[in-house]
Amino acid sequence: MDRVDHDLVVIGSGLAGLRAALEASRASHGRLDIGVVTKVQAMRSHSVAAEGGTAAVLYPDEGDSFDSHVWDTVKGSDFLADQDAVERFVRAAPEEIRLLERWGMPWSRREDGRIAQRPFGGHDFPRATFAADKTGFLEMQTLYGVLQAHPNVTFHHEWFATSILHADGSFQGVTGIDLKTGAFVVVRAKAGILGTGGAGRIYRFTTHGHHSTADGLLLAYRAGLALKDMEFVQFHPTGLVPSSILITEAARGEGGYLVNRDGERFMARYAPKKLELAPRDVVSRSEVTEILEGRGIDGPDDVPCVGLDLRHLGKERILERLPQIREIAMKFLGIDPVDEIVPIKPAGRPS
Repeated sequence: MDRVDHDLVVIGSGLAGLRAALEASRASHGRLDIGVVTKVQAMRSHSVAAEGGTAAVLYPDEGDSFDSHVWDTVKGSDFLADQDAVERFVRAAPEEIRLLERWGMPWSRREDGRIAQRPFGGHDFPRATFAADKTGFLEMQTLYGVLQAHPNVTFHHEWFATSILHADGSFQGVTGIDLKTGAFVVVRAKAGILGTGGAGRIYRFTTHGHHSTADGLLLAYRAGLALKDMEFVQFHPTGLVPSSILITEAARGEGGYLVNRDGERFMARYAPKKLELAPRDVVSRSEVTEILEGRGIDGPDDVPCVGLDLRHLGKERILERLPQIREIAMKFLGIDPVDEIVPIKPAGRPS
């Protein structure tokens, strides 16, 4: 049995885990001994698959505001969101964007040199901050790169956490398996942070990778910790058929259309003002209605679906703003979005 000791152990190495480890190191001025336990190599964490953008109020001088962002978020949750948490998130987001920029994040830029933003579903202002359509990958790369300059942070790649150690209500560490050797490992620590992501693989058609299997939720449950809001599962409107690979909302934010078998932009029937940029749950339900009422498209492998039409955007804009989406469609379906409609349908995507 192998044993290591840390002051703090972070379980998970996606954006949440990396950001938590970095902040703990910054706040302690490098004095904390921090371990990051991750069942994959850190840069394979599923946050790299996030594509379209991160919402933040960057330009109050151009008409955006914290109140507007809060309202859009609360309204988009059907007024079920914790409004104190929403307020805190909205006010913290701009500084996070600027921190990432200072750490080297290559945000896409406007012609005037300022960070670019684009429309996203449910927002009344184009506040989705992006880096082409590889936002999550580049955010991960930025954070992981910064952490290499923090010698007090140790990564335990490909260690699968199996339990939380605790005694008398006090955190003691975690156990795990070193997947490279099969050895049982114990990580002792004074404090722990769970940043293990969602449970997407409980759905057959999901945008999540095969390692998004709710391990952290199970660890917490078995340790007697409370799980909150488990019913809130997001369905993303555009999963590629039949693979369910994520097609970013940015495809619609850049002006893509959703069409049925008749070529009709059917969102005009369900959300005449917002159209394709209605909240994700509205768009997802609308797509399912089209399919169930017989207006869907017969997709690959006879999977009923609808279509994402990007052709009118033109090749130059697709290559500039949606290069990865084009690459995914061509590699996995042999379809070039410059010339053809992309088959999509809603996919499970725990938020």
